[in-house]
Amino acid sequence: MADTAEKNAPQPRAKGAKGGKTPRPGLHLLEEIGQIISDARGVRSEVQRIVEAIASSMSMEVCSVYLYNDESEILTLWATAGLDPASIGKVQMGVGEGLTGIVVQKRQPVMAVDARAHPRFKYFPDSGEEKFHSFLGVPAVEHGQLLGVLTVQTSRRRRFTPAEVRLFRALATPIGGILRQAQLRQDLVSKEEERRAFEDRLDDAVRRLAVYEHSPATPGSLRTGPRQRLRLSGFGASPGFGIGRAHLMSPTLSFDNVPRERQQPARRELRRLAKALKASIAELTATGERVRETVPEVDTAIFEAQRMMLLDSSFQARIDSLIQEGLSAEAALGDAVEEISQQFTDLHDAYMRDRASDIRDIGQRVLHHLLGVGNEPLSILSDVVLVADEVSLSDLATVEHHHLNGLVLASGGVTSHASILSKSLEIPSVVGVEKAVESICDGDYLIVDGNAGVVYVNPSAEVQREYQRLGREYRAFNRDLKALIDLPAETADGHPVHLSANVGLLGDVRLARLQGAEGIGLYRTEVPFLSHRDFLTEEEQYDLYKRVVEEMDGRTVTVRSLDLGADKYPRYFNIPREENPYLGWRSIRISLQMPDIFKVQLRAILRASAHGPVRVMFPMISSLEEIRQAKWLLAEAREEVKASGHAFDPNVPVGMMVEVPAAVYLAGKLAAEVDFFSIGTNDLIQYVLAVDRNNRKVGSLYEPLHPAVLQCISTVVQAARAAGKPVSLCGEMAADPTHSLVLIGLGLSELSMGSFFIPAIKRLIRAVRLADVRSLADEVLTLASVNEVKSCVFEKMRELGVIDIIEVYH
Repeated sequence: MADTAEKNAPQPRAKGAKGGKTPRPGLHLLEEIGQIISDARGVRSEVQRIVEAIASSMSMEVCSVYLYNDESEILTLWATAGLDPASIGKVQMGVGEGLTGIVVQKRQPVMAVDARAHPRFKYFPDSGEEKFHSFLGVPAVEHGQLLGVLTVQTSRRRRFTPAEVRLFRALATPIGGILRQAQLRQDLVSKEEERRAFEDRLDDAVRRLAVYEHSPATPGSLRTGPRQRLRLSGFGASPGFGIGRAHLMSPTLSFDNVPRERQQPARRELRRLAKALKASIAELTATGERVRETVPEVDTAIFEAQRMMLLDSSFQARIDSLIQEGLSAEAALGDAVEEISQQFTDLHDAYMRDRASDIRDIGQRVLHHLLGVGNEPLSILSDVVLVADEVSLSDLATVEHHHLNGLVLASGGVTSHASILSKSLEIPSVVGVEKAVESICDGDYLIVDGNAGVVYVNPSAEVQREYQRLGREYRAFNRDLKALIDLPAETADGHPVHLSANVGLLGDVRLARLQGAEGIGLYRTEVPFLSHRDFLTEEEQYDLYKRVVEEMDGRTVTVRSLDLGADKYPRYFNIPREENPYLGWRSIRISLQMPDIFKVQLRAILRASAHGPVRVMFPMISSLEEIRQAKWLLAEAREEVKASGHAFDPNVPVGMMVEVPAAVYLAGKLAAEVDFFSIGTNDLIQYVLAVDRNNRKVGSLYEPLHPAVLQCISTVVQAARAAGKPVSLCGEMAADPTHSLVLIGLGLSELSMGSFFIPAIKRLIRAVRLADVRSLADEVLTLASVNEVKSCVFEKMRELGVIDIIEVYH
């Protein structure tokens, strides 16, 4: 077969050759490239002319050159003949990505007869490469250093002959020399930028020193020197582009750096302390009020508890006595905080041990005020990007958001608490960025790409211009979508699709209505439990659920019962760490083993149904026994609410989430037990593919368009349809245009997603016919690999004229 393929492969045709016998173009082409180089019109133009000459002479539909940065290990499309010219400089990949990355890793030519079927194929929507199949890439080397990759592609599946591979290796040699010149020029530019950045850093340091100059000691350490230019990868947690200066959210003040001995009279130190305590108390009061107004789900008791600690006379008396003994106010505060926090740490009660962290927190707060640097809201700085190892719901809720342009976290996943809140506040966010705090300095210029999960640190002017352009297109795209908000989500041939919102906070509900959500398809009730210090009472839960139902003004709210566990344990759950929490004590398993607490929530949900249409939904059901036990407890709760005299809807629909393989296989039997299904693809994909998507080492294996995942979804839809029960999908998959097109074709008539995505998905739905997406779904169900599915979907979207939606949102 290989010999036949080589015989049938089109032979290279020399530029200007007549018909008949085709001469070998090698020498002619090398001469032409030499002439291009001698013209010396500019490095980039030279390479562009070379790829055009190669494509023409060798009858290649695509010829491209990728520039390799050895320091960042990034390949950037530098010149192309055949791909979209607008993708030059925009298409980038790491050495672990794509077939071009394999060339770098092996330092050898790489050939694929059908590149799209290769497991390392990486598709870039902007490039227009989806119609090409065959691929050949050869390294461009100069004096033993790999500087780039020369690639060619054809739409016809073909095998390149050994002679062709040798020729392309020869052609890559002069290209390596040109790329070396480009690299040297870039180095000169970088050196100049580093020099200017160093001067900027010195200016920053001087400004910061001015803030501290009146304090006894400079807390923390200032990192000076040239600004690093980095490209950091993580997971996109909240979409959009955010640009601003980095602000590291971490304790930078150390008691180790303050002077120990008092340098002024005790009465003056006592006045300083009293002033700092008063400012801290006022700050805690204001913060609590702001959080109650902005995010009512967040427990404000922590701020009140810390305020009471500061008002405690014994705490103040201990600091006063240490000052009288000769210590400075800062040292006295530090010693008192250490003594009291250690007392709490030594206690056996876990709740009391946790108070040690509260003592340390208020110590930091008072120290800030003693040193005169305060804890002002971040909104005093314009265009801020918050950088931290992790933040709690309370932390993020206390930040003024008017000028908060982005969030970068070293820890956390796309479903973490901070991610949920950042989506609610529409703050572009990237999480799981390894060594973010170590790599980024205060004041660094950042671009946060919440779509791609990338953070650019002190990017080049070219990258800045590109993101400014993308930002303009992004805003224009969303302005156009506003006209769709009041229009129905139905296909061009009139088939309705119900678009609902996923919410976790009251603020999400208002956004859902603004974006045209037809209901709440998933209300995550665990969010307030994660911020409070104890289980919420029935009244507290009822008050929250009632407000959500009333905000939706007659639209249905689907309330999911507590989905605790895995990475979402409340602080008051004192349980040992599990080896595999995703397969452990979580979700409905916790609820069924704590029936009294479970029924408190069920009663609150039932009572909220008196204020509007409500559905109750149980998560992570894996057996008939579980759903029957949950329904039995719901029936008990119904009788208890009735006996208490509270109003409620006795016919609240009962549903379950399908998010484990067992539920897929039992879908037909489970459908008889419930009123509706909701497919939770976030967990279903992880369980079907055995992939933790928050684990960077295997995150790339998390593929919503995996054939096994699509088969599972199809199975559930068919089972629900056979039972006459409605089925929706509420995972992140619903928000991706490339996924939602397939989902509608599979038979899903309700999709629930983050509110931000509803207008875009509505536009997609209104632009296609049901028959077209059904045929697409039928076709992808016959395919055996992810790449085949993706290629099929991309080609269909281009055929239907909706590919532009991917280009904006990816």
